[in-house]
Amino acid sequence: MCNTSKMKGDAIMFGKKVKNEMLTLGDLVEGLPIPQSSDVSIKLTPGALTITGSGQEFEIDSSKLTLVDLKSDVEMEKIIQQSAPGMIIGAVTFGVIGAMIGGRVKTKEKRVVNHFLLVSYQSDELKTIVIDVTKDWYNAASLVDYFRKLNPTYAKVNKVSL
Repeated sequence: MCNTSKMKGDAIMFGKKVKNEMLTLGDLVEGLPIPQSSDVSIKLTPGALTITGSGQEFEIDSSKLTLVDLKSDVEMEKIIQQSAPGMIIGAVTFGVIGAMIGGRVKTKEKRVVNHFLLVSYQSDELKTIVIDVTKDWYNAASLVDYFRKLNPTYAKVNKVSL
């Protein structure tokens, strides 16, 4: 027995709320006829995936979805720093040699991780939408898990014999 609650998208089953939709936010990278870097919201329900952004709404029927996945891109940035205060303190304390040692160039590496939501669907041909969900990657991962729960055939790994 499933009673519908007053909240949109929720149902009460066995005394617990069961969500019927997942929502995440991101910035469009490519795949829709709106400007790149537009803020978009992505909502997945059992019937469709809806992307809203720049005053437009795009709906893809769940039967046309072929892939909803999260991919990560790791970049290593090198940051070069020169310590001006170290140079001044070194010069005052030990003269020219102290300035060279105190002001030496230091290199740090910074790791930057970007997360992208990939949505592939079949219309006339296979099309893909790419959305940067770095700021909301946790909800995007939940959306992908929800897609796999709705479509268990996509969660299975295909075994290929060589």
